[in-house]
Amino acid sequence: MISYIVLGILIIFLAFIFSRFRPATTRKITDNLYSVRCGIGNFYALETTAGVVLFDTGMSAALARRGLRKLGLSPEAVTHIFLTHTDYDHSGGAKAFPKAGLYISKAEERMIDGSTARRGFMRNTLPFPYKTLEDGQTIAVGGVTVQLRLTPGHTAGSAVYMIDDRILVSGDLLRLSRRGEILPFLRLMNMDHRRDVQSVEDARNLIDNAEYILTGHTGIRKQGDH
Repeated sequence: MISYIVLGILIIFLAFIFSRFRPATTRKITDNLYSVRCGIGNFYALETTAGVVLFDTGMSAALARRGLRKLGLSPEAVTHIFLTHTDYDHSGGAKAFPKAGLYISKAEERMIDGSTARRGFMRNTLPFPYKTLEDGQTIAVGGVTVQLRLTPGHTAGSAVYMIDDRILVSGDLLRLSRRGEILPFLRLMNMDHRRDVQSVEDARNLIDNAEYILTGHTGIRKQGDH
């Protein structure tokens, strides 16, 4: 009897969470920027002169490869992957791109080295070689600049990426309401909701000055559209 109650609560919880998710379709956003839907979330692909750069990878290698091919992009062309954090729905597809350089924030290492649990007994893993970036560090890739900005709260080392000072990949820092409002991510999904709220405020200048905001689960906002 208790197991049925627990299952019922879990189903209600998941239904509530998923009802808040509205991923963008797999499509071209600009001339060289694409969204890829992977289940309940999005990752993003950017074509550069040096190859394809991914921001997160979705939860499935098969879905990641399929999404890129639908857009006419070769999975073999992926050279860099920048993870906003290491939750499986953002990192699970990385196994599809074994030759790509993989990057996370230095602070996110504690999520995968066994020192910090994601929730209860659950721990994140990242069974691939990776490099770490410090807050504010910038990397140039194929004529494009990518800057990591640390935004803890959803996880201990969650980060956002600013592309060429105009495109903000927000991961699970924030969400967009149905009316396009910018809000902190869901309390129940954040490790430290108060810190996430503060991180949104700390990133306000990035948010306000971005031409595009690319979220992990609630689609895309083109500034000036709302």
